[in-house]
Amino acid sequence: MSQKDLLKEWFKELPSEQPSPDFQVKVMQRVMSEWTLNPIKYQPIIGKKGWWTMGLIAFLLTSILFMLHSSLPSAAPAKTVYGLDLLQLFAPVSHLFEKLNSISPAVAIGVLAIIALWFFDQLFVRTIRR
Repeated sequence: MSQKDLLKEWFKELPSEQPSPDFQVKVMQRVMSEWTLNPIKYQPIIGKKGWWTMGLIAFLLTSILFMLHSSLPSAAPAKTVYGLDLLQLFAPVSHLFEKLNSISPAVAIGVLAIIALWFFDQLFVRTIRR
């Protein structure tokens, strides 16, 4: 006889193992007793009110910046309204848009990836603390 056949015979001689008839009931009772002591309730990190507020702020900020940027004259002489030079007043906004347009896509994606990793890290830390 080969070793394979001997091993098969030896396994056949072993008694088959069966869990006790009430195994499933005991396990479920233990799980339910743990759950009743420390029930886990779903609570979102950012609620509906927070999401609506952030969305509204983002929308308003984008709208204001777009209106400011589109209201600037491109190459026209300085326009004044009530004695205020609009070119000088909105120059920082225009400069910001120029800088944003000159960012390389690879750098922008890298920055967004770092922000996303930081966000998920904070999410994980808050989940663990609960």
